[in-house]
Amino acid sequence: MTIEKPNIRVEEVEIKIIYIRFRGSYLEFRKNSMKMFRELFEFAKSNDLIIPELTKVITMYHDNPFITHGENLRTSVAMTVPSEAVIVEEGQISVTSIVGKFGIGSFYISRNEYGEAWGYMYENWLFAGEAKARDAVPFELYVTEPPKNARDKSYTEIYIPIE
Repeated sequence: MTIEKPNIRVEEVEIKIIYIRFRGSYLEFRKNSMKMFRELFEFAKSNDLIIPELTKVITMYHDNPFITHGENLRTSVAMTVPSEAVIVEEGQISVTSIVGKFGIGSFYISRNEYGEAWGYMYENWLFAGEAKARDAVPFELYVTEPPKNARDKSYTEIYIPIE
């Protein structure tokens, strides 16, 4: 393992988010994600939903890439918003809440280490431990801005839904 062993905690979570969903391969998603994040930020800014130091950005993975064919993979870009905010969905922007119990791994990783971090959360923590997976969407929450190149690292939390 090249990544540092993460700190893992279990928490009940309730997070209100706005999001844009993409359908297609992860490669196609990566090509479109910056445009999607820009659209999300523009909507959040124009609706006064961004709270400095509190607003976080999320990527959600709705399907298992080992089961679902690439063109049918659903991936969402999301942003946390205040729970009391009244939001009118517009265009591709939707609103929902992430609720439930999660195993949360905190990683300090580079852009090339995300796959290894996900592998650790499932193989070394979930499958090797006592927690049982729950039918909900796992996601990455970017504690600090994601790395822009292969050298930089950032803090990312990976949330695995559990019972």
